[in-house]
Amino acid sequence: MKKLSSIPFALALSAGLMQAQGARAADMELEVQGVSEDQGQILVSVFAEAKDWLRKPVLVFKAQAVERKDGKVLIQLRDLPEGDLALNVSHDVNGNGRLDMNAMGMPTEPYGFSNNAAGMFGPPAFDKAQFAVKPGTRIVVQLN
Repeated sequence: MKKLSSIPFALALSAGLMQAQGARAADMELEVQGVSEDQGQILVSVFAEAKDWLRKPVLVFKAQAVERKDGKVLIQLRDLPEGDLALNVSHDVNGNGRLDMNAMGMPTEPYGFSNNAAGMFGPPAFDKAQFAVKPGTRIVVQLN
């Protein structure tokens, strides 16, 4: 399986957030399972607080040139703030830079959350997807 290095796509205040809070940066490995196509890119949105969940990510990573092996892609996420975070992961198959939705607001491209969290009628709560990040953390997210 080829490891992809992620590219910070939007650094929404991350450097200022880490300096202001005195947080250290950590690198982690993300295995994305259920990747059924080689085209497109994997988008990873990182959230640090429940109030910002699925609205205002701290960081957004874009891993292009998706190469998969047995339906899996390995991505290196770099310079994450240590502490509790939650991830929203999607496979942007058509490469338009976002998760496409149908008229009812349901995703039409594969997506998943850290801890493989699921909601009943919509996305899971932040606390269901939250996990501790420290150097060397490795998690697996299954795409739906």
